[in-house]
Amino acid sequence: MVDTSLTGMRCRATKEIRSHRGPIRRYSEGIIQYDIDNLGRHLISVQWDNGVIDYVYPLEIEILGSEEEPDRHVVH
Repeated sequence: MVDTSLTGMRCRATKEIRSHRGPIRRYSEGIIQYDIDNLGRHLISVQWDNGVIDYVYPLEIEILGSEEEPDRHVVH
């Protein structure tokens, strides 16, 4: 199931994330595309500012807000 309620929200990596598309450094920022439940796992698709698009677990990021809003959201 795809959830788009967080689409457009800014996020930041809370730790280094390793993937087959390359490492995402801690504190890297990006924009959430959507949430998905896949095979019992909750994943979030993020387009990182460095151009990489990849899935992360909710505990690997913190929500910052949308591009128009000031930072006001707390860790996911």
